[in-house]
Amino acid sequence: MSSGGAEDPRWDTTRERGAPFMLRLLIRCALLLGRRGVRPIIYVTVAYFIATSPTGRRSSRNFLRRTLQREPDLRDVWRHFFAFAVCSVDRIFILAGRHQEVEVTVRGIPVELLSKSSGGCLFITAHLGSFEVLKLVGDRRDRPFSVLLDKELGKKFVSLLEQLNPKMTASIIDASRRGPELVLSIKEALQNNQRIGMTADRIRQGERSVPIEFLGQPAQFPLSPWILAGALRVPIFLGFGVYRGGNRYDVHFELFAERLELPRAEREAHLQRYAQQFASRLEHYARLAPYNWFNFYDFWA
Repeated sequence: MSSGGAEDPRWDTTRERGAPFMLRLLIRCALLLGRRGVRPIIYVTVAYFIATSPTGRRSSRNFLRRTLQREPDLRDVWRHFFAFAVCSVDRIFILAGRHQEVEVTVRGIPVELLSKSSGGCLFITAHLGSFEVLKLVGDRRDRPFSVLLDKELGKKFVSLLEQLNPKMTASIIDASRRGPELVLSIKEALQNNQRIGMTADRIRQGERSVPIEFLGQPAQFPLSPWILAGALRVPIFLGFGVYRGGNRYDVHFELFAERLELPRAEREAHLQRYAQQFASRLEHYARLAPYNWFNFYDFWA
C-alpha cells in the first residue's frame, strides 16, 4: 500500500500486472477456494512472473545479494516472488474480512500501549511485507486506522477495496490533493484520534528526495513524509508486517519519535537525519526478513 509521497515512476514498469478482469478472477478464485485451494494458482503465477520479468529477477538478485550477503540463486528469487504473491493474495482475505485466514503476532510495543496513547498518531512503514496486517491490528481497537494514499497512483488498490470492502474506502485520505487541503484533511483525522498509515520508501517524479545510506550504498528516499510529520507534530510510530511463512505474520511496532522537531536554521539537516534513521530501521527489518522486500526495481538507480 502506497502513500501519496511514496510512488516511484520506475515501479510502473514492473508493478503488479493484470487487467481488471484478471483481478476479479483472482478475487473470486481466492474467496471460493480458500487460502489452501488457491495455492496452485500462486505457484503458476510466480513461475510466470519469474519467466517473463527479467527486470524483476535482476532487481530481486540485486537486493538479496545485499541482505543475504551471498550470491542468490534461483531458489532465493523464487522465495522472494512467492512471498510477494502470498502477501498479495492474503490482502484479499484480510480486506474481505476473513481474518481467520491469517495468524498475526504483535512484536515490539504492545498494541494496548498504542491504544492508550492520547490523540492521533502517524504510522510510517515501507513496501516490506504486508501493510494490511498493520491495518488489521489497528482496526481491532477502538480507534480507526486510516491510510494516506494517492488514489490516482493507487487505482488498482482502490478497485480492490471497492470490490471487497466498499466501506473501507472511507478510511483512505486521498494524497493526490496537495498542499493545505491535504494537511487539513490529515489534521481533522488526527483530531478524531485516528491513526494514519503511510509509506516512506518510494519517491514520485518531481518529489524532493535525499540520498541515504541503505544496505551499503546510497539510495534516494523521499522527504515529504518527514516534512508532513514535522508539520503535524504528533507521535510517530514505525510498523512492519513481516510474512513468516504459512499463514503467519509478525507485526513489529516501535516508537520513532514523540514528535519531530524541524528548527528553521537546521531544517534540511534534521530532515536528512530522520530519513536516515528510518532507512536504518528499514535495513534492520529487511535483513531480518529479506524475502519480504517488494520493491521490484533498481532501488539504488
